[in-house]
Amino acid sequence: MKIKLDISPQYLQKEVIIKASENDGEVQAILNSIKDVESKFNHLNGYIGETVYSLELKGILFFETNDRNVYAHTIDNAFLIHFRLYELEENLPDNFLRVSKSSILNVDEILSLSRSVTGNLVQFKNTYKKIYVSRRFLKDLKLRLEQRKF
Repeated sequence: MKIKLDISPQYLQKEVIIKASENDGEVQAILNSIKDVESKFNHLNGYIGETVYSLELKGILFFETNDRNVYAHTIDNAFLIHFRLYELEENLPDNFLRVSKSSILNVDEILSLSRSVTGNLVQFKNTYKKIYVSRRFLKDLKLRLEQRKF
């Protein structure tokens, strides 16, 4: 087995490519190891102006797009994130759930889900921040809330 490592500041994200003649046990072991590392995705870099902050996922209430940018919202701030929502959706742990075309929320931080004339509204713990849940994603959110352990 050959292993190559190519490090350069021109790369925006990490990429792993496995080349093999067949999908055997060794390839599966490598994939499983990579998935284990990927599942330990628990910090993100967030930006406010020129300052970079290391954000713990458990402190993020929700991710939201605004003018082609993705922001991670915490109790106090909104940080610019250099990921697209679909990339976050693929890599975030199970406590994060897509609830609209433009947002992913942390189910563990939900205080309440209410229905109003304008839509379904999620209120978060310890903050004034709220987001709307699309009807398309409402059923999944309700199921996740019912399964959540208190």
